[in-house]
Amino acid sequence: MRKILWVAAAAVIGFAGAAHANITPVLTGVTAEGSLFRYTYQITLDSDQGFIFGSKIAIFDFAGFAGGLTTSNPTFAAGTELFTSGLLTPPAFTDDPTITNLTMTWMDGAFHNTGGPFPETQFTLSALSKYKTTRFDGYTATAVKNNGLTVGQATNNVGPVTVPFSAGVPEPASWAMLIVGFGGIGGLMRGRRHQRLSSAA
Repeated sequence: MRKILWVAAAAVIGFAGAAHANITPVLTGVTAEGSLFRYTYQITLDSDQGFIFGSKIAIFDFAGFAGGLTTSNPTFAAGTELFTSGLLTPPAFTDDPTITNLTMTWMDGAFHNTGGPFPETQFTLSALSKYKTTRFDGYTATAVKNNGLTVGQATNNVGPVTVPFSAGVPEPASWAMLIVGFGGIGGLMRGRRHQRLSSAA
């Protein structure tokens, strides 16, 4: 049921030649690995879509990235970027250039790019994060239409996807500001205490 809802959500905000999701990543599990957490995504390629060399999927803002990238198909080059350029950004989401994006890029020739439709195809992508807390962010993906009058036409898809994030854990710069702030408050309180003691004498 959750997958159906995500496909519907992606279709509503998606930008593509067809009125449905072309490529849809769905978080299927978060499992502990030592002190880290493995996030596993199932990525569905729709029946009327195919890949060509360079077709790409990017999941934005995977906070706390700690390595461990794996994919179910070695034809994909799994990687990371701080900013994914040249692809659509999903409405209502931003690509924070300080947080790692997960990427999968098709590195072979054509796959299901003509003669469709084909059965839906699933791939998996997983990665480790320091964080277990999740929120929604965006994804973007490219493919090509494999049948009809628009066969070979590039398609783009965007939508929401679940990613890890650091709930309530300040960044190092925030920690520095807090320490300076607390130091300043401490200094003011000490100064006032000194003034009271002086006036009492």
